Amino acid sequence: MKTLHTSHNLPFSTKISYGIGGFGKDFGLVVVNTFLFFYYTDVVGIKAEIAGLIFLIARFWDIVADVFIAYLISKTRTCWGKYKPWILAGNLLNGLATVALFSAHNFSGDMLIAYVTLTYILWGTTYTISDAPFWSLLPTITLDKKERETIMPWPRIFASGANYIASASAMVLIHLLGKGNDAIGFMLLAVICGTLSIISAAVTCRWVKRNYKEDDMEDNHHFSIRTALTIITKNNQLLWLLTLAIFFIISTNITQALNIYYFTYVIREQQMFSYFMIVGGIFGVASILFFTRAVDLFGRKNIFILSLLCPVASCLLLYLSSLLNHGWSVNIMILCSGIFMGLANALYWLMIFIMVADTIDYGDMKMGLRAEAVSYSAHSLIIKMGAAITGFLVGLMLDAIHYVPKVNQTSETINGFHLIYVVPSLLCLVSLYIYRKHYILNDEMLISVQLKLEEKYRKIKSKAVREEHEPTISVSL
Repeated sequence: MKTLHTSHNLPFSTKISYGIGGFGKDFGLVVVNTFLFFYYTDVVGIKAEIAGLIFLIARFWDIVADVFIAYLISKTRTCWGKYKPWILAGNLLNGLATVALFSAHNFSGDMLIAYVTLTYILWGTTYTISDAPFWSLLPTITLDKKERETIMPWPRIFASGANYIASASAMVLIHLLGKGNDAIGFMLLAVICGTLSIISAAVTCRWVKRNYKEDDMEDNHHFSIRTALTIITKNNQLLWLLTLAIFFIISTNITQALNIYYFTYVIREQQMFSYFMIVGGIFGVASILFFTRAVDLFGRKNIFILSLLCPVASCLLLYLSSLLNHGWSVNIMILCSGIFMGLANALYWLMIFIMVADTIDYGDMKMGLRAEAVSYSAHSLIIKMGAAITGFLVGLMLDAIHYVPKVNQTSETINGFHLIYVVPSLLCLVSLYIYRKHYILNDEMLISVQLKLEEKYRKIKSKAVREEHEPTISVSL
């Protein structure tokens, strides 16, 4: 990784442009993660277990595709660097794929199943093309720990804003745009998602400035897919981080996918779902705004532990609210549940991308290999694996509790929904155990890693300067 220029005060244009990129990229992701399963079961009419199986099958393709995409990104050479061309192309393709996802109502029978399978696989592949290079930009912007903590809140603020705006407004927009036809409403909402994705990518590519060139190791023509797999398997901190991540992602995705069902059929207050998301968004964005100050006061470790425990509190409050009669106490519990979920999503996703960057530094120190695109592609794969496993589990769970769309549910089904909400809490506790037991890049260890890397690149820069000024002697015969 070569220095382009040093800056201890990152330009505001870089910060906000990076943030805007997170908004458009994640707006569509939130709509897909929150409403796609509901769209398939309650609008298109696909059985829950079939939809879940499609989600799972698609991820087997991603295991191969994501590694290959990381390899292609690593081999890219343009005047914009490796990552920006892929960010622009990926968001364009993912926007089109999102529209295709929510056009499934135009098909039926076997053609419907084939179409849904193909478009969901296509969506997952194009999301990796947009997501992995976007986060791979971070280590090229700065190596400094404090600077990373100041720039990372920007994409997370915008991504969290996208999360809560999309979740809170989606059903309203669907009814408004569809004028009573939810299928059309979902499709037009997807068009909005695609448009935002393309615009935000253009802003990021135009105004985010790099301070470091991408990894020199990836510039080597001997870099291969085998090398990429070595980077992942030999970096134990990256492996542990990815492991705890998949448990957390499955946990929060289960609640995210089931909340619309839970509010509609169990609590029977569908309008409260919007308030649940709005209050979560307010507190989530507030936590990001004060993130740097919170880290200074409590430390990264405690902030991350809090993010893993908040979903447990959120699920508990939702469960309790469904047991009470309707009234102000139920509404307060729902709003408090939204606050905890908002804090969890904001703090976790803010921390996890910083931590992936830290594991890249650790791999550089331990093996002399960085490969940002490979590491972030691995994390992108974990995100999609979590979504696929969630879809499969949700399909099985809905089938197991005998859920029937668009009718009042039986008491057996209601009790089943209650039981399901225990699962996310247990998964979050597993993530917490892994983090406390195996993740070591905190405090003194993290400082030690970054000091060693700063010294390493200082020597590389000094050597380059000396070679540049050495006299050249030519001999003519």
